[in-house]
Amino acid sequence: MNQNHRSRVNDACNASVFALVIVLAALLYVFGAAMSGDTVGLTQSIRGAEVFDTRNVP
Repeated sequence: MNQNHRSRVNDACNASVFALVIVLAALLYVFGAAMSGDTVGLTQSIRGAEVFDTRNVP
């Protein structure tokens, strides 16, 4: 394998890892917002989700 081909493979791997990190960060943000109840609409958009508003419970 020559050096030029190896460089392209490394660049492709780096791009794939970068894309994976972006996707995982987006999923973490969306599910974190849904779990914390930041937006009721986001929580209700998840199939089977139940919304419990506990902000005013003594």
